Amino acid sequence: MPSSRQLTLIALGVITWFAAAMFIRLALPQGWLNGGIATIAVFLLSLPVAAISIEVAHRLTQGKQGKLLETASIISCVGLTLDGVAFVWASSLYTLDKTSLAFGGAWLLWTVGVTLAYALLRQGHLQKMA
Repeated sequence: MPSSRQLTLIALGVITWFAAAMFIRLALPQGWLNGGIATIAVFLLSLPVAAISIEVAHRLTQGKQGKLLETASIISCVGLTLDGVAFVWASSLYTLDKTSLAFGGAWLLWTVGVTLAYALLRQGHLQKMA
């Protein structure tokens, strides 16, 4: 049975997924994810947003010290699962242009990757693995 903290993280994962989907819906028609300077800016700005978001979620759910990766993993798993389902059966949530959906997907993968990498770095796991 999931704890109340885990259930809250699952809910935050759903909220984060929806916010990211709405960002993609906004960004694709603007050309922000289609390559070039705007895409570089969006990808770079995603770094601090991901770090701040996961720190806020961890504090909000009273995560224990050294457990930031757990917080990031639960939220990321929920988001990636919902994206996988939505990309196939509800892609119009992101865009009506299926050819540009890959640009949104690339940004999602980048953002989830940097979120998890941030949590690993913050907990010192990468240094321990070396």
